[in-house]
Amino acid sequence: MKDAKLGYRIVNKTSPVHIHVFAGNSSDGPVYEELPARHLGTTAYELLSSPGLALNMARGDVISIENKDTHAVVLERGGNFCIHIYADNIHAADIAELEGDVRCELGGTLDGVFEGNLSLAVPASNGMNKISEVFDRFRDRTGIQWYYANIYQNLDDDDDETLLNWWLEG
Repeated sequence: MKDAKLGYRIVNKTSPVHIHVFAGNSSDGPVYEELPARHLGTTAYELLSSPGLALNMARGDVISIENKDTHAVVLERGGNFCIHIYADNIHAADIAELEGDVRCELGGTLDGVFEGNLSLAVPASNGMNKISEVFDRFRDRTGIQWYYANIYQNLDDDDDETLLNWWLEG
């Protein structure tokens, strides 16, 4: 069966699989993140959740993992920004308020919570100004910074802020 939009053969349309995506290197070696995905064929997967560590991808993206020790290649964007929030601790009430605001105001989802770390998927169609308003309110209320995790071209250089601009296409 072929999905008309993607053009990839869907191997298993109902049962998600868990894939390991390269998130970077540590002093102990490569770091991987486990994510739910839909297997589309050979090395192609559609992400069912935005990552909390891995960069340059979000829920709905179609990625390829040809070499497990390098960053996955995005074959097709799903239209979502991935937002990362890293903190030592976030109060449950603040998480619940942010989740509600993101869902109601932006049509987005809280995709992952691990201790004080959050990953969210937000449709790019909202525009960066509207997205910033919601997340800046969270920052102003909690003092916790937020980041776009899938907008920069060079994943291995924190100082390179060259934008991908994928949200401006189409």
